[in-house]
Amino acid sequence: MFKLFEINSIRSRMVASFLFLTSLILVLAIVSLYTLDRTLQIARINTDVNQLEIFTLNLIKTDNDFFNVEMINKRYFETHSSSFLSRRDSLNHRIQTKISDLKKQGINKAYTIDYTLHSIDSTLSLYNSKFNTLETLLFRKGFKDYGLEGKMREHAHKLEEANLGIDIAKILYLRRHEKDFFLRHDTTYLVAFKKRASALFEELNKSHQKNSEAIFHIKEYQRLFLELAEIQIMVGLSSEAGLRNELNVLTQYLSDRFFSLSEYAYRQSSAAQNHARIVYISALGIGILISILTGYWISRRLSEPITKLSRLVNSSQKSNFAVDLNLKNAAHEIITLTASFSRLMGKTEDQMREIKLKSKQLKQRNKQLRKLNKEQDHFLYSTAHDLRSPLTSLAGLVNLMRIENKAPEMIHYFDKMEKSISRQEDFIEQIASFSKNKILKIKPEPLDLEKIFNETFEHHLYMAGAARIKQEVIVDNPQKVSIYSDYNRMLVLFNNLISNGIRYADPEKPVSFIKVHITVRRNELMLKFSDNGIGISQQHLNRIFDMFYRAHDDSKGTGLGLFILQETVRKMNGSVQVESTSGVGTVFTLTLPNLQTARVSQLALT
Repeated sequence: MFKLFEINSIRSRMVASFLFLTSLILVLAIVSLYTLDRTLQIARINTDVNQLEIFTLNLIKTDNDFFNVEMINKRYFETHSSSFLSRRDSLNHRIQTKISDLKKQGINKAYTIDYTLHSIDSTLSLYNSKFNTLETLLFRKGFKDYGLEGKMREHAHKLEEANLGIDIAKILYLRRHEKDFFLRHDTTYLVAFKKRASALFEELNKSHQKNSEAIFHIKEYQRLFLELAEIQIMVGLSSEAGLRNELNVLTQYLSDRFFSLSEYAYRQSSAAQNHARIVYISALGIGILISILTGYWISRRLSEPITKLSRLVNSSQKSNFAVDLNLKNAAHEIITLTASFSRLMGKTEDQMREIKLKSKQLKQRNKQLRKLNKEQDHFLYSTAHDLRSPLTSLAGLVNLMRIENKAPEMIHYFDKMEKSISRQEDFIEQIASFSKNKILKIKPEPLDLEKIFNETFEHHLYMAGAARIKQEVIVDNPQKVSIYSDYNRMLVLFNNLISNGIRYADPEKPVSFIKVHITVRRNELMLKFSDNGIGISQQHLNRIFDMFYRAHDDSKGTGLGLFILQETVRKMNGSVQVESTSGVGTVFTLTLPNLQTARVSQLALT
């Protein structure tokens, strides 16, 4: 039993180190669990806030559905009951429960949302009160044969009967004002109705005894109509008046409160996650440091006999005579290791032969892989080239359809088809440029960069907004050095940078420009493209050269332009840098080799 803990035993040292590391892991686990529990508490509050917002949105939607459906539902006016009202009562109960839970969770926490919750709770109470008032008024108003509207229609129909002796045209004219008021929600028709009703009263009162029944129905019809008109005014003649406007204002206020609450919840959740991240990183760093120190101490105590064994093994490899591998006072583990050494040496030679065989196979596979990559590049270029022909034919067919079909409603669709074909052609052109850049070798030739810039800019004048952009070229070549480079690749660079400058020009600025400053040296070309467009945010600058990455949400490009630009610059053994400020503009600086030396070498070979 006590031999297990002998101080010179490897086992005892390993057990001691294991217990120490286990204690360290336990402490770190407790700290991590505490931090995790705090983060989960904040996450639960964040979830409850989101649920509260969802319940409130469902409540408002239920109210809208109630007004849209039940206001023309005869069953509602018969029973004064609705599934929508039951649903909103259930939602109100959930909302109150959730607010109560959030208030309890916010006690003695870092969260301070009581004021916002109280504001939401009081606003919801006011909203419910306004809704109940509006529902009561609309139920009182009625529909068709129900409520005040039904009673008014009953008296109106009595007035239209022939036995009352009233000119039907006057009744119909009076009802016309009634219908116009409810249809157009204009109080002008209300005034006109009152004038027509007064005139009709005066005419009927001339023979009061004879027209007593007609006078009764006229009075009731007018009273009910004016009461209905008053209800309509209280409800609101438009969405910006009456109870309807008050509900809209309260709804907007709730939306603002929830937006503020969601932002606050998000900030608190992010802060908790950052705190947890710091705790975890700190705990990990401390654990690693202590583990390194402990490992160093253990390895030092255990490595002495092993080091001696290693020296003996090295001496046995260098000498031609056998070395006694019996180590005095060595631990049992060392003795076992020594016995295994001879077997290990035998296996080493077999493993070396296997490694050489695997290396040979790896070289063969790498050769096959390079061949497959080359074939893939050729296939991609051929495919992009073959896709252009059907797109060109399709564009021609669309143009013929536009000529033959002059219907105005078809122009919109033709425009969309042409834009889609144009985008596909641009995408295929970029794929072809990318493939050519990988396949074709650098072909230096004398270039006029100013001419290339102007011709490329003129080629893009068809783009929206290109006509208002000013172009400027400055060539700095004091030594009159000839410019040699690859024409096709230089065209790709100019095309991408000019099209981007036009596409992302700032329409708010009175003057937009694209400038290029070309500095020519004997062995180097520096091209600095600058514009005063909308610029690129700092958060996107590190990724704008990634494939399919778009720095702007409304970008209409493919996300390949700047990727192809960077690959082209790399192929030409150059470099590209970008500086940009959002709302100010962007500067691309291209540094390329002047290939006049390479051109001279080519001419010498030919």
